Amino acid sequence: MRELLRVISRFVALFYNEFIVSKFNSAMDVIYTEIACNKFKSVGNNPFIQRSIDVLGGENITIGDDFYCFKGLRIEAYSEHNGETFSPTIKIGNNVSFNPYCHIGAIDEIVIEDNVLFASRVFVTDHFHGTITSDQLDKAPNKRILFSKGPIRIKRNAWIGEGVAIMPGVTIGENAIVGANSVVTKDVPDNTVVGGIPAKVIKML
Repeated sequence: MRELLRVISRFVALFYNEFIVSKFNSAMDVIYTEIACNKFKSVGNNPFIQRSIDVLGGENITIGDDFYCFKGLRIEAYSEHNGETFSPTIKIGNNVSFNPYCHIGAIDEIVIEDNVLFASRVFVTDHFHGTITSDQLDKAPNKRILFSKGPIRIKRNAWIGEGVAIMPGVTIGENAIVGANSVVTKDVPDNTVVGGIPAKVIKML
């Protein structure tokens, strides 16, 4: 049996070519990009969206030029949840890049300005499940009302590190750098490096 598997693997290797496979995957991503762009209200010029992403409420999401997105993006603009209605917007500027497995969720507003870079596994949300009142705590978390403390704005040229969580009502300043695995609960000034849980200013740039 082992010898048969060895023969089969050699046969497959004759036809396997990394260059061909790479070209095939690139072609499939081009096709997928065109399909995925139709899920949004609008997308600018020259997008790239790697297979595959999850989109909810795309009619409330606009994207600028040169959008670059690796696999696993989950982007959600909730218009309804548990019988409540919302008017969410997500606005993404030009030359914004997402590395794999980021999650963006809005019931209010999230604005991401030009030239923002997201590392992998970044979480950005403008809302919580519940208001932490006694009547809400009696309910299962997924049955609680969605509550926003305010919109999120990530200003131009910000760099968001691996595993960062950005909480509701926060503004990330221009040119700011948020260190890996930080939890951002307050505004980040322009031209600063922040890090930690909760994130604090480490240095000025």
